[in-house]
Amino acid sequence: MENQHKWKLSMWQTIILFSFLVMVVHALGTYFFDYFAGTATIGFGKMGEVTGIGMFFIYMTGYFTAIIIILPILLFKKFGIGTMIFIPYAVICFFVEYYYEWHSVQFQVLRGIWAVFGWAIVGLLIGLSADVAFRFLPYRVSVRLKSIIAGMLTGIVNFILTLLAMLFFYRSPMPVSPVVHGSFLGVAYFCLPWLIINSGFGGYTAYAISREFKA
Repeated sequence: MENQHKWKLSMWQTIILFSFLVMVVHALGTYFFDYFAGTATIGFGKMGEVTGIGMFFIYMTGYFTAIIIILPILLFKKFGIGTMIFIPYAVICFFVEYYYEWHSVQFQVLRGIWAVFGWAIVGLLIGLSADVAFRFLPYRVSVRLKSIIAGMLTGIVNFILTLLAMLFFYRSPMPVSPVVHGSFLGVAYFCLPWLIINSGFGGYTAYAISREFKA
């Protein structure tokens, strides 16, 4: 493509930069929506129950998360980049999760220390889903459509893994029958389609941006 700009960062510099962006999006999303969640906010440095609307940020950040994962994949066209973007996030997530929900709480809310590892692995699997989409979608599928599908897949995987974590990682799991109004699952009837569609738009945006650059 003519008139493409040179992407000035190396692959590893790009991975580090976009890893930082993942942490910014998730950190701001977490605390922003927790702040407006009312009962989910119990003071700075403490975390309320994850069954509340404080997990709403998962639905709202899908567009940006998809861009952050897919753009480096398109730029460097190497399998595993989506996963590698989440490695720093996973390491930091482990210690944050360990402090908030294992070490600093009066009563253990997690079923075991394995749940801390589980939360840390969630991001890696989200990135891996995009890697797998680009690797195994048929060659005849256009890069643009692959980007959209990969974006939608990151949103779906993010939702499924978060839901599984809240169902199985905690001593008091999120109730599913009946579904609690306003909970992460209780708003899924609207927010899940929103997440999938916006994640697809994120994939397309990453594709559009990548056409302006060459690595």
